[in-house]
Amino acid sequence: MQLLFSRKYILCCRVYFIVYNSYVWPSNYRTSLRSRAVPAHTIAVFNAKGGVGKTSTSYNLAVGLQRFHNLRVLLVDIDPQGHAGVALGVNIADLQHRIDEVLQEKASIKDTIVKTESGVDVVPSNILLAEAEIPISGLHGREVLLRRAISSVINEYDVILTDCPPNVGILSVNALMAAKQVLVPVDMSYLGLLGIPVIERILGLIQNRLEHPIEILGVLATRYDSRLNIAKDVLDSLEKHFGDRLFETVIPETVKIREAPSFQASIFDHAPGSSGAMAYQQLTEEVMKRVR
Repeated sequence: MQLLFSRKYILCCRVYFIVYNSYVWPSNYRTSLRSRAVPAHTIAVFNAKGGVGKTSTSYNLAVGLQRFHNLRVLLVDIDPQGHAGVALGVNIADLQHRIDEVLQEKASIKDTIVKTESGVDVVPSNILLAEAEIPISGLHGREVLLRRAISSVINEYDVILTDCPPNVGILSVNALMAAKQVLVPVDMSYLGLLGIPVIERILGLIQNRLEHPIEILGVLATRYDSRLNIAKDVLDSLEKHFGDRLFETVIPETVKIREAPSFQASIFDHAPGSSGAMAYQQLTEEVMKRVR
């Protein structure tokens, strides 16, 4: 009970600050990663379970980092559904070059980048990526194909986010091997909680067997409905298990977040005064603090 009160109190305070400042944080609060002469910070948004808000988190966080911190952000969609690109207005049915061509070294990643009205650059995907998964699995160095591809643009961006598919196949492995850190969305359900050991095992294999020192940037509670006891129980369990690796931000279960992609807009453009927009801006601030 104390944990829930604490989270709600923090969220209310930050919501007031956001509303009062009309979504414009004081200039001296913003700290751009551009001041660093370093390659982009690479983050994979991953969970082997579907329906946890990976794509919503990927593209809304990407827009938040660009809008509120003026960062150069590249969003790589390595999910064959292609929804991250669609949500930002990319016509994935008519792509000149695709991420599957990049992974098979038939095209440069620079040729696939699409600039969007949101200010975020996108490397889109579509269903053809699923068809290419088997041949990709047979390539030499198959686990690091994406890492090699983004190396050509890593100095042109401040942050590179990758939206992973909801599985543990070669595409997800590529995303994790190309990232310094992983952001793990977890929905407030019993099955969401059961998936935690699976995620930890996968990350352990990446770290130990593939010798890639990926770290957890944070675990994000998503689809939270305060009316449901199961949501409160799952949140409490996540706090006990992850401690300070759990973001203070809690993404609410809202219609506005769900319908935003149909308008090809981020939550900040679709419903700027909504609880979903406020939560994703709060997440943006937490991510900035953790990657500095």
